Amino acid sequence: MLDLLARGRVESADPSPDSLVSREQDLRRRIAVLTGRLEGSGTGEPGLRGPSWSDTSSSALREALAGAQQAYAELLRELREARPGYAAMVRAEVAPAREVMARLSPDEVLLEYLVTDSAVVVFVVTADSVAVVDLDVDRAALVALVDFARGTLTRPERAAARQAWRTALRRLYDELVAPVEAVGLLAGKRRLLIAPHAELHYLPFAALLRRGASEQFLIERYEVQYLPSASAWARLGDRRAGATGAMVLALAPQVRALPGSRAEVAAIARIYGARVRVLAGADATERALREAAGRAGIIHLATYGVLNKHNPLFSFVDLAPDGADDGRLEVREVFGLRLNARLVVLSACQTALGSGSLVDVPPGDDWVGLVRAFLFAGASNVLATLWPVQDAATATLMERFYAGLAAGSSEAEAIAGAQRSMLRNPETAHPFYWAGFSLVGGP
Repeated sequence: MLDLLARGRVESADPSPDSLVSREQDLRRRIAVLTGRLEGSGTGEPGLRGPSWSDTSSSALREALAGAQQAYAELLRELREARPGYAAMVRAEVAPAREVMARLSPDEVLLEYLVTDSAVVVFVVTADSVAVVDLDVDRAALVALVDFARGTLTRPERAAARQAWRTALRRLYDELVAPVEAVGLLAGKRRLLIAPHAELHYLPFAALLRRGASEQFLIERYEVQYLPSASAWARLGDRRAGATGAMVLALAPQVRALPGSRAEVAAIARIYGARVRVLAGADATERALREAAGRAGIIHLATYGVLNKHNPLFSFVDLAPDGADDGRLEVREVFGLRLNARLVVLSACQTALGSGSLVDVPPGDDWVGLVRAFLFAGASNVLATLWPVQDAATATLMERFYAGLAAGSSEAEAIAGAQRSMLRNPETAHPFYWAGFSLVGGP
């Protein structure tokens, strides 16, 4: 993630060219360059698998590197005071287990998965315990199942795929959830907080199928919420105590190409009344979003989403162009927003995807994309999508989601209710229409 931040240069809320964020990225890149040059100097000691740094030609490089590292340490101290959120991100601060446990209610359980070449395990955290369960599954087989499930779920029009997804989702339930149930760690729980890892970022856990006389989707038994990590979830919990805006801001820039988006924002306006500001068509510009976003408690973007496979910092949601603004709200730009939103909804295609195994960026522990950027910018929760979603069905699901939210449900309760209602309708019961929506956020 840090490599991507240096390559893509995230925007800062501080517009000055000498901002702390810009200095941090430039200095980290300079350290990487100096380290690479130093490792390339010298011919290496006989019998050792490394360069020799004893020759005089590298002394200037060593001195420059030491100076840059000292400057970086001092800059991090400044960042911790002025921009604690950014400092926590680049320093990868880890919350202690007891802090995470203290934030969990008795009916919640946190499942943090770890996928390695030699093992796949899940850490199970409740309000009073921490356990680890070895899932005894081969990574290659797991990846193949996730790929197969996604391939069949996202092509419901193909006859061969209409029921093929059931087999994969049953096996994935057996491998990822059933072992935790078998040891009694899900007894009495209502909400699953899931921190995926590696290829599991692309799996719709809500659609996993439990075997039995009457099969049940995971969402029929539990509310499902996703987390970037347990530590990030704990930090997001601190944010919930702050004030959020009262306005609901809904944008639909592509109302002609996406008629469902017009119905979607109209439904939000009916539900929230005078609190809503709707920007549609040419009015839904990037500038209008920037000007109003800081005062909004809910921000809804019903539009196209575009995933950049080479660098997800340049993935974007499509808004209306206006003068110098191209209308592309990119991930790197979102990092520079100042939000006070309880919720951001990215009602567009593939907005929950970031760097990882399904794109041309090496997979890692860090999840880089629109969701991470909006959380960093100040949103407490982000609702996004795992695949290209259908226009009309999305409008229906969103109307039901907001009806639940306005009635007093939490975000997790509201999305679970909307997904269950879609399940009950034969026309939208296929997981393609509802399972791709994932809620990521804090306590």
